[in-house]
Amino acid sequence: MFDIHAILVPVDFSDASKHAVGYGLSLARQYNARLILVHIVSGALPVSFNIPTESFRLEKDEADSAKRELQDLIPPDRRGGILPETIVRVGDVKDELLAIVSETKADLVIMGSHGRNAVDRWILGSVTERMLRKIPAPVITVSRLGESSALDKGEPVRLGRILYATDLSEDTFSGLKASIDLAQRYNAQLTVLHVIPDFKYAYWGSGFGNVFGEDLERYRKESDEHLTKLVKQFAPKDFKFSTMLPQGEPYREILKAAEQTGAGMIVLDLEERGVIERALLGATAERVIRLAHVPVLSVPPGAAEGADAKMGEPGATSAA
Repeated sequence: MFDIHAILVPVDFSDASKHAVGYGLSLARQYNARLILVHIVSGALPVSFNIPTESFRLEKDEADSAKRELQDLIPPDRRGGILPETIVRVGDVKDELLAIVSETKADLVIMGSHGRNAVDRWILGSVTERMLRKIPAPVITVSRLGESSALDKGEPVRLGRILYATDLSEDTFSGLKASIDLAQRYNAQLTVLHVIPDFKYAYWGSGFGNVFGEDLERYRKESDEHLTKLVKQFAPKDFKFSTMLPQGEPYREILKAAEQTGAGMIVLDLEERGVIERALLGATAERVIRLAHVPVLSVPPGAAEGADAKMGEPGATSAA
């Protein structure tokens, strides 16, 4: 089950973060969820470093201005019954965002692709990387949405096709469960992809090593059977899906498959390895997020478990 009750959108008032607000509004309406818009005023502004009282005044003025701007981001006629909540804090961007995610019990965080000024490079910078490593909530990175995006006009997200990519090393397959739930909610077609390791890129996944010749065909057949079994384990009996098993460099094949299938979203699992690392939080995930023309949903372990203990039983029905 992929339940969403609270959606948090960090806003720096760049065009990219405004696109993320539009995406957040659409999903909030789809899931009837709280929409929380957050802005962090970076503390200790350099211009007033030697004048603490002036620094405090400037921070307060910026915070007051941000509160008004956040309210104006979504005109009343676009809200569709959703009343956005706003939070403005002064301090370190990374620390404050992580604290707010915890305080609000956000089920989903949506971030734009580029920031500005003190919070420049939210995506693929230290802020997003830290959030992907630390927080238990899924993160959607909204990148390369054009200025004329329908989301900016308050129109709903359209997910005709979803691409879920796995290296088959996950334990919980939270991303797959989320993909199945989204596909049901949006009546979307789901493609499940596994990139077969090439001898150049055998570092990805569980260490399958070089794969070629008869071994390649056997591995392809076994992987396809594995993918099909996984989907049937978590999806309703008559759930429709397709599989893809290209061979090559993972991030390139994921992006190529997204284009070929016309995917409206790419879904990746974030699996912990040890205490600090997550399996896909590295070259593959960062390249996919940076280069994808569609939003990327990164799902940490357990995020799509829900309360239904029967979710993992064969033939169990995912909530819609």
